[in-house]
Amino acid sequence: MNRDDAYIAVDDLAAWSDWAPFATAAPIAPLTPGVYQMRTRDGVIVYVGMAGERKGKGIRGRLSIYRRGKGAVSGFGEAALDRALADATFVEEHLDAVRAGHPTRVSDWAQDAIRWLDVEIRWAECATQASALALESDAIERLKAYSIWNRIASGALRPHRPTRTLNPDGQVGASEANTATVSHLAQEFGLDDRGVRRVLRAGFPDHAKGKSWDPLTATQIAHVRTLLTVATITST
Repeated sequence: MNRDDAYIAVDDLAAWSDWAPFATAAPIAPLTPGVYQMRTRDGVIVYVGMAGERKGKGIRGRLSIYRRGKGAVSGFGEAALDRALADATFVEEHLDAVRAGHPTRVSDWAQDAIRWLDVEIRWAECATQASALALESDAIERLKAYSIWNRIASGALRPHRPTRTLNPDGQVGASEANTATVSHLAQEFGLDDRGVRRVLRAGFPDHAKGKSWDPLTATQIAHVRTLLTVATITST
């Protein structure tokens, strides 16, 4: 099955809404369970997600999390931020704001990442959360061979960022596995673990108090490195 055939197969799975820009469509999404798809403006489907009842807010409730920048470490919000942080222009624009004395919160970065990617969205409503899960699974199964961003589709989909760890001689080197910990980053920037945890707590306030941060996600690693690099630049 080629990409076009896969897209037709997904079309046939449900009654999908028309494609529309995320910014205008998300606030009026249905308050029912369902499945949503994201695509780039050149027509490439990049993500499939689902929403359960969400206390009566359904698809709209799930999308509102992304709109408000609260989904930076899960789902489409994480996928979007990962890709934006891999774009030097996106990062430089935000560093320019920091250098100018206008730093922003992680939620702002997450919102900006979705605006940066400029995706379109469509959805299909479902009667129950269980049926939404089944539809999501079917759609991912048909699309997983075509580079969608869902982590469930392939562990290799996320952009590779080598994690720097200390070699036996004490020098920072690159690791093929994304196994960075708080201690790794602390050593990298010459801090103690508490300094890194303070940066993480400020950027990810929803992290459960007392729960270990390790192993760090790619988004958490990028956040710490960006903030600590900026701090180094502005202090010199």
